[in-house]
Amino acid sequence: MSKVKKRVRPTKEQWHELNRLLDDVVKIGHINIRVCDCESCTKLRNYSKSIGLLDKGATDDGRWDKRKLETKHRHEKDAIKVTKLAYQGCKREEIANRIGRSRDYVSKLAVEFDIEIQRK
Repeated sequence: MSKVKKRVRPTKEQWHELNRLLDDVVKIGHINIRVCDCESCTKLRNYSKSIGLLDKGATDDGRWDKRKLETKHRHEKDAIKVTKLAYQGCKREEIANRIGRSRDYVSKLAVEFDIEIQRK
């Protein structure tokens, strides 16, 4: 059986401190900003973590978004290479070998970016 985490219930003093930090964040206008590295937002995030209100998933620092963006850029760059090689008359296997990727990846890019590649 997995352990079920009990809900943390902050004390009255902790709620007051949390509300004070939240008021500071609202004063500077950072209401709808999910990930911010300013001093007030960092204090609020760290305090919320310390009293157990934030879990790990809520404090991922936006790294997942960055990874998705990097993947998108890599796909776009590879799609340009695939397009150039496809117009030169290369087949999927040749393209995959030249750009150093798998044949399935080349096929995925061809579908995603609507690239016509010669058949066998």
